[in-house]
Amino acid sequence: MVGTVIPVLYPATERTFSNNGLGGLPDAISCAVTEKRNTPGGYYLEMDYPCNGLHFSDLAPERIIYAAPAPGKSPQPFYIERITEAIDGIVHIEAPHVSTQLQKIVTYGRMRAYTVWGLWSDFRDVARNIGQTCDFTITSDFNLTVAINFWFDTPITMMNLLMGIDGSMLDTIGGEIKFDHWNVIYNTTRGVDSGLEIRYGVNMTQLDAETDTSDLVTAVLPYWKGKVNDTDIVVYGDLCLSSNASAFATLRAIPFDATQKIGSDSQPTKAQVTAAGQAYINSTATSELAMSITTSFAPALIGDRPLYLCDTVKVVHPDLGVSSTAKVVETRFNVLTGQYESITIGSIRKSIVDTIADIIKK
Repeated sequence: MVGTVIPVLYPATERTFSNNGLGGLPDAISCAVTEKRNTPGGYYLEMDYPCNGLHFSDLAPERIIYAAPAPGKSPQPFYIERITEAIDGIVHIEAPHVSTQLQKIVTYGRMRAYTVWGLWSDFRDVARNIGQTCDFTITSDFNLTVAINFWFDTPITMMNLLMGIDGSMLDTIGGEIKFDHWNVIYNTTRGVDSGLEIRYGVNMTQLDAETDTSDLVTAVLPYWKGKVNDTDIVVYGDLCLSSNASAFATLRAIPFDATQKIGSDSQPTKAQVTAAGQAYINSTATSELAMSITTSFAPALIGDRPLYLCDTVKVVHPDLGVSSTAKVVETRFNVLTGQYESITIGSIRKSIVDTIADIIKK
């Protein structure tokens, strides 16, 4: 079914999608799938359907619309969540990807595991043991060298375990997430270097660039917390500065919990905590300015290969001083035409030294 542009309607209990279900929806007025990188609830389908359509009476909450999310990709299941009242003989349907069900499955506990799969399975078992259904599996290419510890003494959702909050798997381990039916694909990277270039005057039709300092961090105060002989202990390190901290009038510092980086088996020294903090501030991109780029371009002029979410492209606009690589962070795909309606390229990092030089030059 790869490449199909006709969405198909299925019962809520469907899992194999090996037949035509309740029937195709070729008379849909519009149908588009939006997907955002590493964003809870950022994967959903929207459809406008006529009240006199062939399957209007079959449309109901929890039923599944099976539709392609991108050019050449296999269809994915989207649960109908909301159907508007008819306006001018047309209803509007909102259907999030089935992975959004993870936002309604709760879990909790203190888990320690050496694999992403093991950690996911432990928290999933808790969800099942308290009476919930959780069919989601996980695959990953992460090779963890130390055990990872997650403490959630109050209930959280399985989606928040995965991403969206401080201390989630994505926040702690990093990486990129893809949902495929009821499987979570959690890898170090999702996309590829497309080798494509979006250049002003060639295939670029619009570009908006915004430099933002709101997430800028130039220092961390690291700490470790744990128990020694049943006593709560906190070990503080020294304040750790980024290499470009002196370029700003004031420090921009945040606390950094180094417990999971060091391990909680034994109490570390102050020097060890400081070293973990310095390694973090040296490696994180938050010590550089974020430049959010939204660009429009002519897809026919960037090559034969389609762009996909998390792919890397090069964006060049000499007049704005932009020449950098960036990831595809959001796509909106027209299911009926088989083409993208929009692609958003975003969140590149720019050196503060280069930024100051640009200001002086201007």
